[in-house]
Amino acid sequence: MRVLALISFIFVFMFPSPAEAQYPQPPIEAYGQLQEVSDVAISPNGERVAFILRNEGVNRLVVFSFNGEEPLIIGVGDLKVNDVDWAGDEHTILRAFEPTRLVGYRGKFNFDAAFSVNIKTKKYKQLLTNTKDLYPAQSGLGRIVGHLEGTDFVLMPAYTGTSSAVYSLMRVNLNTGKGRIFQRGKDDVIDWFVAPDGTILGQEIYDNKKNKYTLRTKVNGDWETVDEVVSEISPGGMIGVLPNKSGFAYIQSRKSGFHVVRQMSFDGESSEPLMGRDDAEISRVLVDDNRVVYGVEYGGLQPSYEFFDEDLTTLIRSVQDMAPNASVRIMSWSQNFERIILKLEGTGFAGDFLMLDRATGGITKIVSARSGIPTEAVGEVLTIEYPARDGLIIPAIMTLPPGAKMSNLPAIVMPHGGPEAHDQVGFDWMAQYFANRGYLVLQPNFRGSDGFGRDFTRAGDGGWGTTMQDDITDGVIALIDDGVIDPDRVCIVGWSYGGYAALAGGAFTPELYKCVAAIAAVTDLPRMLLDGKRRYGKDHWALSYWERAMADGEADREFLRARSPSEFAESFEAPVLLIHGRDDIVVNINQSNIMNRALRSADKDVTYIKMSGEDHSLLTPGARLEALQALDAFINEHIGSSE
Repeated sequence: MRVLALISFIFVFMFPSPAEAQYPQPPIEAYGQLQEVSDVAISPNGERVAFILRNEGVNRLVVFSFNGEEPLIIGVGDLKVNDVDWAGDEHTILRAFEPTRLVGYRGKFNFDAAFSVNIKTKKYKQLLTNTKDLYPAQSGLGRIVGHLEGTDFVLMPAYTGTSSAVYSLMRVNLNTGKGRIFQRGKDDVIDWFVAPDGTILGQEIYDNKKNKYTLRTKVNGDWETVDEVVSEISPGGMIGVLPNKSGFAYIQSRKSGFHVVRQMSFDGESSEPLMGRDDAEISRVLVDDNRVVYGVEYGGLQPSYEFFDEDLTTLIRSVQDMAPNASVRIMSWSQNFERIILKLEGTGFAGDFLMLDRATGGITKIVSARSGIPTEAVGEVLTIEYPARDGLIIPAIMTLPPGAKMSNLPAIVMPHGGPEAHDQVGFDWMAQYFANRGYLVLQPNFRGSDGFGRDFTRAGDGGWGTTMQDDITDGVIALIDDGVIDPDRVCIVGWSYGGYAALAGGAFTPELYKCVAAIAAVTDLPRMLLDGKRRYGKDHWALSYWERAMADGEADREFLRARSPSEFAESFEAPVLLIHGRDDIVVNINQSNIMNRALRSADKDVTYIKMSGEDHSLLTPGARLEALQALDAFINEHIGSSE
């Protein structure tokens, strides 16, 4: 394998040194709007790249060729596109969703769909249209699990049946969108694995009532059971098939608390670990259209990669070494990883999409995610660690104003959502905006976060409002004690679980924060579990998960009330800003309604913004900008900045 070419060129022109002059302050719109370019994907033959371009509230699919062909630009209206991919070299796939309400069904659900775009005819079709026997109300209709080799057909799972639904496998025409049943499912099927020739390699089943997981295969022509496990929560674990088609690849936890990839042969025999580390958690698996596994991404404060192809591991590591203060993320790749799309984010990078040519080692910049934010405006992103009060080491991300000295800065504490998620080095649009305006932003990966091993994640069980919250508090106190932040100018801001943590900060450590802002927050834990039971049924594994996470098995009403910010409105000293989308199906808007009523009844300072037509992620044009403008005014009013 050749070493990277053009290293000196890249270092000089793509990895600039920090600016010496006063840094620019782009307008708030540059941060609040969704990034201009997203979901960059390369075709299997490596000749074309597709991405979504957002401009003035209009979404367009752009496909351009490296061979000089005229770019293809197709308007996709107000589709909420959340992924772009390819099915062969002639069809791009758009995945989109829309919160939907259907007569006869309780509440809203996310209607997911996939659209196939024929780049020769420039026509696009919604997949699974004109398809008989589809169950009327379901999400997940945009999922593709296989592409039949040499054809214009893909395989998509969907619930079929009109009264009782089973999860079947559908064969769908990319040009017409029409589907038909390829393999009918049975009760409690949750996933499918299919070879390019159409062989059913695997079918996963989870029986909620019996708490039994089953893996079956049809590789020899008849159904055979590969594995069975009894578990209150679906273990899943099957992530794909191995490149040599000798069996499944699955994730398993080891005693160290970190996961490994093993092989399970089609006759149920498990192998020794194929991939895995004792110092980093597997956070993503790199698979192709037919879920063939090529490698893994490790989590932690910066992503790293390991492949079955050791030369590829070395190549990606060499690129990462060139940008030690940024995150290098693999976004897409052509066949055999001959060309790889990378995204750079972090110190000096607001999001640059690059193409790495494996044969030459050359790197070409394709497009920027945010053209309105120059390098000099990007705040420095640091990784730090600090001890919690019980000695557990908490990893965190800290974003500084460009060129700032770490002394007596106003600060915003920004716990992440999930809570099984984690913050990494990258370009967080909200953190970078406030850093650009003079604030230090702390993003703690409290216990219960993923990415740092099973033990660290499980340490958060039952820790809502207690040990998980202490981890956030201890980070703030450590920075105050070190003189880094001004104790009189600290706000806490969060989204989803992060919103819960923000409100818990206002309720349980009111002396620490001068303002509290929560977007789409959980506020009443008993009500959240009750809503979950109504939505999923009391036997569903999702309820078992939330009971374990919130209460570690002690989910009685009084226990949960003692950890609900809505029960402690009287304790708040800081003003509160609540923001919630009316169409949020992840955290029902009633959660913010309850918090708002409680604070008003306690005669507290609260501002409540309800966003019509918005979901949990605020993805429509202008929604994030409106939220950011509200946060900006609220935070500046109460703690100001150092500017």
